[in-house]
Amino acid sequence: MTIPKFNDNQDNQIIVQKYFKKIKAGDVHGLLELFSNDSVIYEPFSSSKRLSGKSEIEPFLKSVIMANEGLEYELNIDKQKNKRKNHIVAFVTFRKQNEISSRFTFGLDNSHDSKSISGRIKSLLIEFTD
Repeated sequence: MTIPKFNDNQDNQIIVQKYFKKIKAGDVHGLLELFSNDSVIYEPFSSSKRLSGKSEIEPFLKSVIMANEGLEYELNIDKQKNKRKNHIVAFVTFRKQNEISSRFTFGLDNSHDSKSISGRIKSLLIEFTD
């Protein structure tokens, strides 16, 4: 049996792309699967600014899906900003009537076994840059 070789940076980019595709598709359960059980989201919307674990993250993701309905977005993964291992910085420009720029910093946990990639989002920092 051949053990597959993984490229963590490429795998991490795929996870980030899946995150945005699942939002666009309205797939909250698929989104939750991308997160580890002890994930943390730092977000600017709620009073706590920090959500821990899937039970706190799920209602937030439902709100994100609703807020993104009808929005177009442009995703740019900045390979120069990925100085920390297993971190991906994505710049996203959302468009509807106005344009809003944001920065998403994903911290990823890549646990590989001999058969598959089981990378998960460990942390997510959401910042608006406008």
